[in-house]
Amino acid sequence: MVLISLLLVLSLERAIRKQPVWHVENHLGQYLQWTQGQDWIAKQSVPIQLVLQIALPVLVTFLVCQWLFGGFISFVLQSVILFLCLGSEPLRNTYRSFLQAAERGDLEACHLYTRELGHCTSLEVADEPTQQGKSFGQHLLWLNYQHYAAVIIFFTVFGAAGVIAYVTSRECFRLWCESDDERKKGMATWMHILDWLPVRITAFGLLLVGHFSRALPTWLSYLTHPSIAGEKVLTEVAAQAEDVDFTESQQADPACEPKALVTLAKRNVMLLLSVIAVLTLLGLVN
Repeated sequence: MVLISLLLVLSLERAIRKQPVWHVENHLGQYLQWTQGQDWIAKQSVPIQLVLQIALPVLVTFLVCQWLFGGFISFVLQSVILFLCLGSEPLRNTYRSFLQAAERGDLEACHLYTRELGHCTSLEVADEPTQQGKSFGQHLLWLNYQHYAAVIIFFTVFGAAGVIAYVTSRECFRLWCESDDERKKGMATWMHILDWLPVRITAFGLLLVGHFSRALPTWLSYLTHPSIAGEKVLTEVAAQAEDVDFTESQQADPACEPKALVTLAKRNVMLLLSVIAVLTLLGLVN
């Protein structure tokens, strides 16, 4: 069922343009705003507030999908939830706009589109014109992981409730990342814990579908450093795994680096699906 849901949802996500109602970020934004107005939540300490805000949708999803319904209805509900959580139309639009700006040679617009991707990572936005493509590609790769690879991994291991736990945590961190209060620190630690293993699984997939011998030492070096940010692990392994040698003219084109990283990420998603298919045949995944 997991494999069928993934194949179905990925096909739909590629074939159609999702309307805002099918974006989980919109619903989670309304939900988080609602929780802020509840006195019984607001009276709790900040850690308890965070636990309640993340746990409530996870508990509801688990009860609805696993207890109230079963069989085909549960399959449909979990597929719908996966469709809501997988991918990001705004991210795709920003990528297209960046490529168009790169074709025009508009480096200032490229810089603005990189900043538009957000700052909730340890990655820096490059100011040098020659680094625009690399900077955008690194941010794009990290967000691609958060909206595709991480969602696929959590859905495979924990089902729809696991996906809701991840995307709710991700959105909480995104909404509070600009603040300096206790929420940001708590969510940063929680996201580091959530991403630790999926990031390294994804990075290992990147080196398998890319330049293995060049990327493997980088991947191995981070296994003994658990405190290193996931963004750093993923982007540095990807940089070594890129199986492309750019010419001098290509290096001057800001679009080359993002295109190469997107191609690498797409191959990695296909690898994840292949591994899930094998695990399904072995009976390790339902």
